[in-house]
Amino acid sequence: MERRNVPLRGDGRFSNIDAVILLFLSVFLFVVGCGREDDRITTAASGKVTQEINTFTAQNTEAGEQKWTLVADIARYLESGQILVEKPKVTIFQEGQETMTITGESGTIEQNREDFKILGNPVKGVSQKGTLYTNELNWKDESEKLYAPGEVKIIRGDSVMFGKEMEADPTLEIVTLKNDVHFTIYPKDEKDDETKD
Repeated sequence: MERRNVPLRGDGRFSNIDAVILLFLSVFLFVVGCGREDDRITTAASGKVTQEINTFTAQNTEAGEQKWTLVADIARYLESGQILVEKPKVTIFQEGQETMTITGESGTIEQNREDFKILGNPVKGVSQKGTLYTNELNWKDESEKLYAPGEVKIIRGDSVMFGKEMEADPTLEIVTLKNDVHFTIYPKDEKDDETKD
């Protein structure tokens, strides 16, 4: 007589019902785990994620000339055509030269328009002319302008400007603040070429 090792009950007998219950629980947990959607990748406003990429890089060029590059830790492509990014760093170029570097906590790229939005607390934009701080900074590719709907702080040397609803070029040479504007400006910070008087 041949002996087989079979799971035993307390009374030494194997029950088919135990095997059926174990199989049922295994299948149930597998189906529940596979059918569950991850809440973090779906939002009501933006739609469902179709693809997620770690260490993401994007660039926008026109006639072979770079306009901007964006590097992010993670990018999520949405059905809506947007790309959500985490920890973005954007470099804006004009005439082949780096003009501004922008960093933030998160952002959105509009795939069909090459526009982007960077969010953070704060978003920081650094150019040779100065540094800006805000919570939301938008780039409109067609006009090559930066827009900040909320509060903005711009520092140029010792000069400081505060306001809301900013529009600026990425060099920060021309800045328009529409509301709640106050500033302290020193002439030395506004000279184009400090070697000339």
